[in-house]
Amino acid sequence: MTLKIEIKKDNGIPIYLQIEEQIRLHIHGGTLEPGDPMPTVRELAVQLGINYNTVSRIYRDLQFAGVLVLKRGIGTFVAEKIPQKENMSSQSFKIIEEKARELVLISKRTDLSSVSLSQLIERIWQEEKDEKQQP
Repeated sequence: MTLKIEIKKDNGIPIYLQIEEQIRLHIHGGTLEPGDPMPTVRELAVQLGINYNTVSRIYRDLQFAGVLVLKRGIGTFVAEKIPQKENMSSQSFKIIEEKARELVLISKRTDLSSVSLSQLIERIWQEEKDEKQQP
């Protein structure tokens, strides 16, 4: 099985996080559905040209989060029931994807790089998180 995942080595985001988040996006977007088989650790490592241990860590983290399920001797699968905090309706995902696409287009028109856009989003995300934690 080939899973469409793109790694950007120059964007400042660790490779394992890029892959983990892209797997989550495949699930949210419906490309991967509950019960679907995942590529083996070895297959995905070879496909992406990365270390076997990196993929193993990603699968382990996603299993811990309840997103993937390991069936010994059979393989790794998308969980039948995604935990509530991981679950997002496809309609909500499509709205977010549409808004993200608009943001990317505006950024391209104004010559804002993808790295700068990512850092901007991360900063705003952190600011929002910090505001929620204040009493």
